[in-house]
Amino acid sequence: MFPAAERQAVHALRVQWRAYALTDLHGDVLDVGAGEGASLGALPHDARVTCLEPNARSVRRLRALTADRPGARVLPAPVEDIPLADASMDAVICSAVLCSASDQDQALRELHRVLRPGGRLVMLEHVAAERGTWMRRGQRLIAPASRWLDRGCDPARDTEAAVQRSAFTVIELRRIAARGPFGLDLPHLHAVLARRPSLNQ
Repeated sequence: MFPAAERQAVHALRVQWRAYALTDLHGDVLDVGAGEGASLGALPHDARVTCLEPNARSVRRLRALTADRPGARVLPAPVEDIPLADASMDAVICSAVLCSASDQDQALRELHRVLRPGGRLVMLEHVAAERGTWMRRGQRLIAPASRWLDRGCDPARDTEAAVQRSAFTVIELRRIAARGPFGLDLPHLHAVLARRPSLNQ
């Protein structure tokens, strides 16, 4: 179980999560929405990482960061349409991505498609607060501005529901409150998901 403490700062939570979730990912690893390359330093040196990133400026930075990493490549594409073969990845990293996906269900179908049977998807997403809370109402209120200012990020996305209805098997699922601006508790979702092994294996 991810041993995160409640109410630590968002940045500290993400650093701790990467140290917990990424250091034992080996083989072909897909980093979805790789952004500024924060996950690269936590991955083992033998991991052959593919960075998926739709933002052109981030793509240029990622190409520079991965230039000396054996087997690394950068794909400029969105999570809803991943240019990879079926069952080609041993593991997938998904961190602060699904909040901005145009279609969360399609994104999760694509992640399931490219993952090999028995492979894992590790996830840390900021998510919608519980229904009926003032935080959920606040998230919905600021969502239009957030989508415009932060690459489509919608803080009111019900990512947990999308995960639960996906084809993945849930291995680990935990909601965590992280301390954000003005001391607000921002809800996050940590998950470890798996694609069921093939019956032919």
